[in-house]
Amino acid sequence: MNIRLLLSIVILFFGVQYVHAQDTLKHVSKPVHKKHISDSSHVSVPHHLPVKKDTVVVHKQRPVIMPKYPRTGYVAVMGGMALPLAAYASDQGAATGSVFSLSAAFPGVISHGGIAFKFDYGINGFNKTRLEGIENTVSGFSNINCSVSDSLGHNSYSAFLTGLYLTYPKKHLTIDFRILAGVMLARIPEINTIYYDEARNNTGINQQAATSAAAFAFDFGFEFRYLVKPRFCIILSGDYLHAVPSFTVVNTGSQLTSYGSIEDNSAGTETTRSQPFNLFNLSLGVGYTISARK
Repeated sequence: MNIRLLLSIVILFFGVQYVHAQDTLKHVSKPVHKKHISDSSHVSVPHHLPVKKDTVVVHKQRPVIMPKYPRTGYVAVMGGMALPLAAYASDQGAATGSVFSLSAAFPGVISHGGIAFKFDYGINGFNKTRLEGIENTVSGFSNINCSVSDSLGHNSYSAFLTGLYLTYPKKHLTIDFRILAGVMLARIPEINTIYYDEARNNTGINQQAATSAAAFAFDFGFEFRYLVKPRFCIILSGDYLHAVPSFTVVNTGSQLTSYGSIEDNSAGTETTRSQPFNLFNLSLGVGYTISARK
C-alpha cells in the first residue's frame, strides 16, 4: 500500500472530524458589559479636574466542543470472512477463509477519538486449481506438468494491533474508523508438488516444509455499531490488513533442473522469500459499550 495513500486517508479522517466538530460547537460564554462609575452622592466633579474612566478588559472565552451524542467505546468479539487479495491470492494461491477477532476501543483522546486494540486470528486454505497454475508457471517447461496433493493444509496468521480510532455517534448507530499497526505472526503449511515429465515419462515429488515468520503489519478499517441495549451493540466491520513476512523455505525430494528434467534433491535446498499477506476481513459480532468519562 502506497504510503501517500495512507497519509491521505489519515488527513481525510481528521478533516472530517474537524468539520463535524465545528458543526457541534456550543459556545459557553457570558456577555461582559462595561461598568460605569457612578457617584451615589451625585456630587459634581469640577471640570478642571481630570476624570479617569474605569475600563474592563474583556477576555474572550474559547468555545467548548461537545459532541451532540455521547461518545462510546466497546469491547467486542467478532468473526467472519477473510478474503485474500493481490499477491496473497495470485502468488500463494490462498482461498477465502475465516477470521476471529477480539477488539476494544476506549474514547477520550480527543473529542471524537480514542485508542483501539485488535487481535486477529485467520486461516486461508488453498485454491487448488490456482495453486497448480502457479506451480506450472514457475516451472516454465512445457514437458513438465505440476500438480499438488489433495492433503493441503492452510495458511494462518495472528495479528496484534493497536492505534487510533475516530467515532461519530448518533442516536442508535455509531460509525467508527480506525488506523492500527503492530505485528503479524504468519505460517505457511507443508506443500507437496508432484512433477510429471511427459517427455521422459517419470515423476518426482517436491516437498516444501512448513515455515513461519513475523512481520510488521498495518490495518485500517471501519465499523457500524448498532445499540440494541443500553450496554450492548451489534457490530459490522470491514478491515484491510497487510504484512509482508520473509519466510525461510526448505525444499527436499525432487527438483527441476535448468534444462527441464527431474532430479533428486535429497540433501535439500534452503531459500528465503517474501510472501505478502493481503486481506480484506468482513466480520459480524457483539460488543459491550463503554461510555466516555465526562
